[in-house]
Amino acid sequence: LKFIVVILAAGMVAFIGAVICIIAAVHTGSSRGAAAQQQLSSENQSVYPDSAVPDSAAHTPAAGGSAARASSLGALHGSETPEAPTFNVGLSGVTGLTGHDPAVSRLICTPIPPGQCNTGKFEQQADDPSLYAGEDWGYLRTTAEDLRQTVLQQKDQIQSDQRTIHELTGKLSECEKGLHGRTRRGAVDELEQAIAQLQDRIEKLEVKEPCLKSGIPEPPPPLPPHTAEGDMSWTGEDLEGELQKKLDLLDKERKALRLETHKQRQAIDQSIAKLHHRVSGLEEGTEPNVPGGFRLSFPTRTNYMYAAVNQHIPKLHAFTICMWLRPADKGIGTPLSYAVPDQPNEVVLLQGLRTPVELLVNDKVVQLPLNISRGSWQHICVSWSQRGGTWQAFQGGRLRGEGHSLAAGHHIRPGGLLVLGQEQDTVGGGFDSTQALVGEMSQVGVWDRVLSANQVASLSRCSKITQGGVAVWTESQIQVHGGATKDPGRQKLQIYVV
Repeated sequence: LKFIVVILAAGMVAFIGAVICIIAAVHTGSSRGAAAQQQLSSENQSVYPDSAVPDSAAHTPAAGGSAARASSLGALHGSETPEAPTFNVGLSGVTGLTGHDPAVSRLICTPIPPGQCNTGKFEQQADDPSLYAGEDWGYLRTTAEDLRQTVLQQKDQIQSDQRTIHELTGKLSECEKGLHGRTRRGAVDELEQAIAQLQDRIEKLEVKEPCLKSGIPEPPPPLPPHTAEGDMSWTGEDLEGELQKKLDLLDKERKALRLETHKQRQAIDQSIAKLHHRVSGLEEGTEPNVPGGFRLSFPTRTNYMYAAVNQHIPKLHAFTICMWLRPADKGIGTPLSYAVPDQPNEVVLLQGLRTPVELLVNDKVVQLPLNISRGSWQHICVSWSQRGGTWQAFQGGRLRGEGHSLAAGHHIRPGGLLVLGQEQDTVGGGFDSTQALVGEMSQVGVWDRVLSANQVASLSRCSKITQGGVAVWTESQIQVHGGATKDPGRQKLQIYVV
């Protein structure tokens, strides 16, 4: 609506400016013509106050034609004779310049080189009645045509504004449909009424301009310049007053609409705040109840804080890794890395500060569609098989993504070191603080096969599943280094390696 008001105001101001310029041009042209005629008359009278040429000179017989032509050329070239020849010009109201015509002033003659006398210029001046006639109707017709073109441009602008209003009305309807049952019918109705009133005012403005309907009328009878000027001045002032009233009304409506919009925005913000509060309450109420047992804590981001698992890892053709995580910073860092002498990136689960979660197998990488938020406990599982390099990613017991061609045909080599909280560039070393885990982790599990979706869901509900060859997750199996701590819990957590 603000955009519409600006467009209408600019169009109205341009229209007023055009009318005022036209009035000033008409008045200036009339005054300039009268002044020029008075000046020319005074100059002619001052140059030849007492000269007289007999009329017979204008009708010299053919026998004396050469003498007459010579006399005329002598006058044009500044002859020294005191007499001026007869010089007839086809001007409106002027039949000749002779000594027997005291009512008409003589022209001022200036020397012109031979061959440079442009008769077309005199003919053009003779055809222009606005220079010598007392009535400037030719000029007024041109001015009226310019006024008509200006009005037509204003009409096009008004039509463009109307189309813009219709488009905005359609957009308002779309916004109304997108409020999901919480529409503000009262505000929309008021806005539609304001738009309808604006359209009515535009139509009234069109009706007030007769040039839009019937074109330029025929010139009226001659009027004194001051009368026409007074009428035009009164019309411009009246139009300016009307436009000012409309602008004031539009400004009031804009302020009222802005106030209503502000109230609606406050109501929407309050609703959003309540919704966020409810979501936060639901998240706090549904946070998983992680079983007791000790938890590994990595309070800061360093390149020396980690935990090593004292467990032999056999040769694996498939695996499933599950754990509980509660990151305290952006990204999860490297919760788990398994390195062998020939390959430090044999198995790695990591996420950088601004990168997605990745799973590396034999230094081959795939991005996992996991969205792990900080500050809350979340259950994560990833599985892999050498058959086709298939992989799966679970979060909260639900499958989030799967794929294939990840290190197909490869087998996990035995005899390496399993490290929690850091990414290894060498076996047991080469840590990078930007890839470190900051937060807590618990109940880490490793299986030698791909678990089913039901088994993963059972683990996410803190239930035990049947295992073969179980190693107990105890404090004696985990060694912490560099400031990492073991926080005791209510019961033992187990790591399974089959």
